Amino acid sequence: MISRRQARLGGLSEDQWQWRLDSGRWQAVLPGIAVAHSGAPTPRQRAWAAVLCAGRGGALSADAALVEWGMRLPTPDVLHVAIPEKRRVVSRDPVRAPEPVRVEAHRVRHLPQLVHPARQPPVIRVAPAILHAAAWAPSDRAAEWRVAAAVQQRLVRPPDLRRALAKMPRLRRRNLLGAVLHDVEHGAHAASEIAFLRMLRSHGLPLPDRLQRPIRYGSVRYLDAWWERQRVTVEIDGAHHRLVGTWDDDALRGNDVVLAERHDRVLLLRLTTGSLRHDQPRVAAQLLTALT
Repeated sequence: MISRRQARLGGLSEDQWQWRLDSGRWQAVLPGIAVAHSGAPTPRQRAWAAVLCAGRGGALSADAALVEWGMRLPTPDVLHVAIPEKRRVVSRDPVRAPEPVRVEAHRVRHLPQLVHPARQPPVIRVAPAILHAAAWAPSDRAAEWRVAAAVQQRLVRPPDLRRALAKMPRLRRRNLLGAVLHDVEHGAHAASEIAFLRMLRSHGLPLPDRLQRPIRYGSVRYLDAWWERQRVTVEIDGAHHRLVGTWDDDALRGNDVVLAERHDRVLLLRLTTGSLRHDQPRVAAQLLTALT
């Protein structure tokens, strides 16, 4: 990847730059940014193109940064870059032909303190990058998922996110992220678990004593939610649980839970993410009966 400015500083004339593009030896991926081959740019080259487009002091953030840090998530269509707060952003003509790399720039306060000192391409540190990803996500639900998934994948610890959030008083969705962090600290490591806790609060139901409670029967299993005094557990099944092999394993898993606690009876309830979305009154009534 190379910018027009780098090429000129390296001795390439404007005509030589343009000839490489016109002949197909190089291809433009962003205004003033080229990849020095004729094939599709790789994900790493797209990341470098976004950084070069951001200019001096710019760094990858949000989903683009999380990919660089090793988080498992789909390759982002839009690469978010953080630029110094005083940088002026010039809007481009929206009728231009689509470019191989789409970049969205965000002015960020105290940016040098957030950039990792050694990583290349320049990238925001993990905790603020996660918060940026959540703040700039397309929806509140997408924001919640990014925080929960980052903790679940052991990319970051909740206290690190708390400290980073305290330093971002003007961050979009700040109140929502504070609430999500509370749920993650409680043990919610999936979007379905966060939605479950939200449903409990909205219906005035008691929160579980533990999320992801380990039990052992042959191997270690984890209960999605557990109320100790009532000895009630809830398992929340996402769409992938409908697959035949997973369905069979879930049935055996339920048996393991009952057998592991056979010395003291346990009530096992199963919910789906669909029932949490579409049948909340019925779910709440069942939980009220089980817990009271």
